[in-house]
Amino acid sequence: MNPHMEQLAIPYQRSMTFLSYIRGPLVNDWVEEQAQWLIDQVTGGVAHAEENLWATIETRFRQAYMDTTEKQKAQHNIRDLKMKGDDLDGFIAQFATTAKKAGYDLNSEATLDVFQRALPFKLVANCIKFDHPVTWNDWTRSAQTHQQEYIFLKERVKGNDRRGGATKPQWRNALNNCNPNAMDIGRTRAWAMFMDEEKWQRIQSGLCFQCNQRGHITRFCP
Repeated sequence: MNPHMEQLAIPYQRSMTFLSYIRGPLVNDWVEEQAQWLIDQVTGGVAHAEENLWATIETRFRQAYMDTTEKQKAQHNIRDLKMKGDDLDGFIAQFATTAKKAGYDLNSEATLDVFQRALPFKLVANCIKFDHPVTWNDWTRSAQTHQQEYIFLKERVKGNDRRGGATKPQWRNALNNCNPNAMDIGRTRAWAMFMDEEKWQRIQSGLCFQCNQRGHITRFCP
C-alpha cells in the first residue's frame, strides 16, 4: 500500500483499510480483535493521525503471520524427522525443539507415536521389551540406555579386531543383539561375549555392578 495516498495517509484509516483486506476463517477473529483495539484507542483519545496505531497493527500482523508459518512448518517437518546414524542425543534434541515449535505436547500419545516411528525399529522394540516406557522422559532414557549398549559393543568389536581378541563371528553375534536394526539373539548371550569373568559371575549371581547387592541392576541402583 502507498501511505501517501489520501485515504491511507492517516494511520487509523490506513490500519482499518489494511485489516479490511484480510479475510478467512482462521484470521477473522484476529482481525476483529485488532479493529476493536483501534476503535478503543481513538475512543480513548488517541488521535487518528497517531503513527503508533499503524506501527502496532503492522507489528502484530508480522508476529501473528510468522508464528503461524513457523508452527505449520514444524508440524510438517516433524513427521519427516529420522534418527541418523548413532546420534540419538542430537535427534532427541531436534525432535523436542521441533515439537515445541509445532505446539505439540511431548507426553501426548500422538507425539510419542511420531517419536517412535522416527527411531530404528529394533531400538523401539528393545525399549518396549525391557523398559515399558510411557512418558517422554521414560522413552528418552530407555532409548539412550539401549543405544549406549549398542555403541559400547560396536567399539569393542573395533578394538578386538585390532588386538586379535574374540573371533569376528562371536563379536558379530554380540553386536547383532544390540544393533537396533538386527535380530534379538538374547541379551545375556551378547553381554557374555565381552564381559570378563568377574563381571559375568556377578550377572549369574544377580549382583548389581555398582553396589554388589542383589535385587536390581546398575541403572536402578539406589
